[in-house]
Amino acid sequence: MLNNLVRPLVIQGLIGAVALTVFTYYEHAAGAAFGVLIGLANVLMLAYTFDRANAKAEQNPKSGILVLYMSAVIRFMLLAVLFVIGLAFLKLEPMPMVVTFVLMQIGQMFNLQGKRRLTD
Repeated sequence: MLNNLVRPLVIQGLIGAVALTVFTYYEHAAGAAFGVLIGLANVLMLAYTFDRANAKAEQNPKSGILVLYMSAVIRFMLLAVLFVIGLAFLKLEPMPMVVTFVLMQIGQMFNLQGKRRLTD
């Protein structure tokens, strides 16, 4: 799991750091920092479920696919809850949080460069 996790964390960490620096200049550091945390939580959950899906797929390919589908549902719900916490309870500025998260997810494409399958 660690080998598959270092590259996306470095790429998305750098993107998050740049976005955080830019939004700090405009005095929206808290929203951008929460967006970074949401993005990193998503990457960690994605890496964990890919490893679980690969392990399950060795025994039964259909169970590996089921893990990926369930992971998508759980991650969607987790992201929704985290955004609600940031917007409603912490009263953070929405634009820095969402923009930082989206930029970090776009950074995931750099992690896929050179791979033949999503789970490689």
